[in-house]
Amino acid sequence: MKFKMQNKILSFIVLSIILFPNISSAGIIGDFDILINIHISSEGKNALFNFSIDDYWNSQEISTFPFSIMTESYVGSTTFGKGFYDNNSYLIKLENVQDIEAYQEGMQDYPIIEGFKFDNIFCTSNNPNDLFLVQENSVMLFPIKDEVIDCYFSKNAQTQAKTPVLIVPGIMGTEIYDGKNLLWPNVGKMINDIGDEFMDSLQFNNELSPTNAGLEIGNIVGSPAINQHFYDLLANEFIAQGYIENETLFAFPYDWRYGVSGVYDDGNTNVDLLKNKINEILSQTRASKIDIVAHSNGGLLVKKYVMDNFTEDNATHKINKAVFVGVPNTGAPKAIKALLQGDDYGVKIGPVGVLSEKEMKKIAKNMPVAYDLLPSENYRHFVGGFITQIDIGYGSIADGVETDLNYQEFEKYMINEKGLNQYAFDNSQNLHTQAFDNYDLRNAGVDIYAIDGCKTPTLANFLEIKSKNILGQESTKFGKLDLKTGDGTVTIQSSTNLPIDQSHKFYAINSDHGKMPSANGIRQKIVNIISGSNLSIDQNIITQNVDDCQLNGVGFSVFSPVDIFITDQNGNRLGLNENGDIVNEIIGADFQVWGEHKFIFVPTDAGQTYITTLTGTGTGTYTINVENIENNQTTQVEVFSNLPVTTSLTGTVNLSNGVTPTTLTIKESPASQIQTILPDSIVIGEQVDFISPASAVTLIGAKDQNGIYNSDIKVEITAKDNENGVGVLSLQYNLDNAVFQKVSGSAINFSVLTEGKHKVEFFSTDKLGNNEQVKLIEFEIKKEAIDTIPPEAIIEFDPIKKDLKFTPLRQGFAGQAEFDPDVVIKDQDDTITLTDKAGNTTEIKLKDKNRKITMKAEIKSIKYNNKLVDTSNNQMNFLWLYDKKSNLKMLTQRVMSKNGYNILAIYNGANTTLFGKDKSGYIMKTEKGLKILKVTTDNGNLNWNY
Repeated sequence: MKFKMQNKILSFIVLSIILFPNISSAGIIGDFDILINIHISSEGKNALFNFSIDDYWNSQEISTFPFSIMTESYVGSTTFGKGFYDNNSYLIKLENVQDIEAYQEGMQDYPIIEGFKFDNIFCTSNNPNDLFLVQENSVMLFPIKDEVIDCYFSKNAQTQAKTPVLIVPGIMGTEIYDGKNLLWPNVGKMINDIGDEFMDSLQFNNELSPTNAGLEIGNIVGSPAINQHFYDLLANEFIAQGYIENETLFAFPYDWRYGVSGVYDDGNTNVDLLKNKINEILSQTRASKIDIVAHSNGGLLVKKYVMDNFTEDNATHKINKAVFVGVPNTGAPKAIKALLQGDDYGVKIGPVGVLSEKEMKKIAKNMPVAYDLLPSENYRHFVGGFITQIDIGYGSIADGVETDLNYQEFEKYMINEKGLNQYAFDNSQNLHTQAFDNYDLRNAGVDIYAIDGCKTPTLANFLEIKSKNILGQESTKFGKLDLKTGDGTVTIQSSTNLPIDQSHKFYAINSDHGKMPSANGIRQKIVNIISGSNLSIDQNIITQNVDDCQLNGVGFSVFSPVDIFITDQNGNRLGLNENGDIVNEIIGADFQVWGEHKFIFVPTDAGQTYITTLTGTGTGTYTINVENIENNQTTQVEVFSNLPVTTSLTGTVNLSNGVTPTTLTIKESPASQIQTILPDSIVIGEQVDFISPASAVTLIGAKDQNGIYNSDIKVEITAKDNENGVGVLSLQYNLDNAVFQKVSGSAINFSVLTEGKHKVEFFSTDKLGNNEQVKLIEFEIKKEAIDTIPPEAIIEFDPIKKDLKFTPLRQGFAGQAEFDPDVVIKDQDDTITLTDKAGNTTEIKLKDKNRKITMKAEIKSIKYNNKLVDTSNNQMNFLWLYDKKSNLKMLTQRVMSKNGYNILAIYNGANTTLFGKDKSGYIMKTEKGLKILKVTTDNGNLNWNY
């Protein structure tokens, strides 16, 4: 096992130059910049320890050194608080050790102890980004800013009887080599290889075999250079309590790509290899059991090992205590992101992410561990859905079906829609049975403890919207992320899905999943649990009160093309740097890029303040939703919807102070004036509405038989939100490729006066910023066109006149019974003629010459502009009867059309009974009172309604 870096000073210094380019230019601030505490522990022997401290970077010895520490009762310490500079480097080195116990009278000095070597050296800092390089009897410090650093030098005279401890790392916690070439984690290549394609050899084939079978594993990752998935500080903490590497402290390096379900060529799994490792340790140490520290995926390995080696009659597992750290017992929704678009897994150099998401997506596609970490069906059952999908198609929100995918739908989504690996998915399901997810290690005799991360925003659900554009091309986009409390990777609902004694359950505040085992406070807690030590731990880091885990902060959903960058009151940054890499220096904050959209969270429960800047990255419109989150719940969302943007735009987001709302302060160009923009809407409470409104358009104007308008056009657009929606915010339209015009409310109208071909694009937006897919309508205006369309008529019985009446239809509006004053009607009993202002005529002939006397009427023929049309399959008959007091006693109305309907209505003086059928089916019903049929002519055909 190798926890320490050896003979790497030169490469470490080069890395430091990359990380801290101003390392030699810092100055003194106040009385001191860096406070350094040196602690000596020399069990069984007191001595005088002589050190030197050199300013390694400037090659200048500091005037106050060398220094000495004399131990009493085998311990000693000293503190330095002046003359140390930010961003410098210092080499603390043991020069010699003098034996004060062997001092003899007459000697002028204490004798030198030859060959003295500390068994363990490690340093800690209140700044987690500090770097330390340990070599034999020396340590190099690279302090960054105003730290308090403690360095421990220990010599153990003898090894006390201890239960062996095995550290089982998580995903990415073990080195992987291709021959002598380090593939994981190769920091230098991550920095210099654009796209990180040097890691292609880590891929698996579709049948879950490695593409390169010759790769070898190294040690567990012991360097904090990648800022994630390292374990040296935890090991050092154990060593400080008397544990010895490879004697009482062990590590289990394994090929994490195989996860729990993956199978090697020889038929073994990582669970088998873990069993072998445990047996080797027990054989070497002659112990009966071991203690386990399991991080992340390592906890799933341990759980499977215990399940495979325990029955009620026989317990063959060899675990005494087990501490689970950030274990995804039922998986993690963030694993879906890793498969769909990749993830940088929090791997950073300093605060800057350096791992290519695109490369990691390629590697994850067939990698068993990526599927083992997917949320299980048990997670879906007890916690809830993790993917919400909306397929809005194109043209109508009625087609926009919102689906919270169940587990079977989730499988189809991953395999059929996204083309991922069916074998790996099946294996993960076979692993995450209900028995596995809910397994009680206590029943197997394991003394189980858990340290679960919380108060860090963690992906719990995401929204994907499927749509088609006006050309029918399909596309998907991400509409919203739902963040819950967790460790940034594993939600608290998954990590706490572990049967455990309440007194054994601990929560790590503002934790970072990959760094948890070596994080300050967490590692001390782990060692206290295992060794029984009493190392001090800040109560603000570790708690047993889950109420301390609530998220409080502000979430930003930024829909491109706009970049957002946030700086807190201490100068810590969050956003994208000039290379497009994510920079995150704010504890408890999160920044994610999904497709073209950005989702950000910053905490506010410690009274933080932020400067939030905006920069345009393209031309079009952008939307920003500002979400206030208190105790894990959304209390309100402020929506800035569809604002114009160009690459010249700059601005700031001025967060609400609780009295005044959030505002945007915008400059559209360097020369333009500053604008202050208020939210378009403020939605109170947790509103779940992902579906946009639906809009419809009506064109009002006269048109010919070819559909060409010969008059001005009035365009009316209206919108309606879905049944459970938050309401329509605005409508936007674009006439003839000009610019979109935004109008508040759910209805707009405007006129088009010019001749030619026109098109109108339009869409609606609700109060949560959900945009409808853009719709399109096209039309043509030719005002000089000659009107050749004859008028149509509505024929109906008039009980006042005791006769039929004829009403002209407005030209171009077939089906709408609107009187047209420009049409003249001439009624000559058996011949009715309609003439419009262009001279077009419609002639309707009836069979009887005097319908007022015969009290009946029946269509004989219809002519349009003197051209007879075929009415042989159409019939219209009216028959009526009045008594002596002029009361209508009977009215029979019948209409039959070649379109396939036949309707008979009979009024008996009290009720009207309707018989027949039409496109809706068979009709037989009785209506109270008189119901009059309206028969409409339509190019020789007949339509009806009443």
